[in-house]
Amino acid sequence: MVNALVGKFEPGARRFQARRVALEGQPSGTLAQMRVIWAAKFRRDTAAMVEALLRRDWSVLAYKPWPEQAVAERRPEWAYVRGLGLAANTSEPGPAVAGELSDAAPTDDGWAYLWEHEMGALHVYAARGGRWHHLATLPADVWAELTEQLVVDVEARWCWLAQGEEKAA
Repeated sequence: MVNALVGKFEPGARRFQARRVALEGQPSGTLAQMRVIWAAKFRRDTAAMVEALLRRDWSVLAYKPWPEQAVAERRPEWAYVRGLGLAANTSEPGPAVAGELSDAAPTDDGWAYLWEHEMGALHVYAARGGRWHHLATLPADVWAELTEQLVVDVEARWCWLAQGEEKAA
C-alpha cells in the first residue's frame, strides 16, 4: 500500500504539519487529484485547500461525486467529503502529524506533499531507505500549469532513486 502525507511547512522552519492519505499516495493519484481539487473546489486558493486537508486524515483524495448509496451508508470509519475525497477515522480525527524531514521516514514507498508557509511552492518527497528524499519543487506558476508529463517525471525520479539504491547494494 502506497501512502502519503499532505500538509505544509511551518513558518521559517523545516518542521511540517500534515495528514495521512492511506491510498493512492503516488503522484499519479494524489498529486493529480490535489491539482484538480485546488482548481475546481478551491478556485486556486492554496491556503484554503491546505487548511481543509489538515482537518482530517484521508483514505483517498479525489475530486469526484460519490455514489448516493455510498454517501447514505455513513460508515463511522469514513466520510465522503464532496470535492475532497474519502476521509478516514471520522469519529475522532486526532491531531495532524508534525515532524521534520530530517526525521526517519515513517515507511518506505511513502510520499509527502508539503506547501511552503507562504504557499509559494509545493515540495514533493519520497520515502526510501528509511529517509525522505526531495524529488521536486513545484513553484506556484508550475503548479498552476501542472501537466500529466510533469507528474510522470516526478514518479520517474522515484524510480531513478530506487535504481540507484539497487546499484549501490
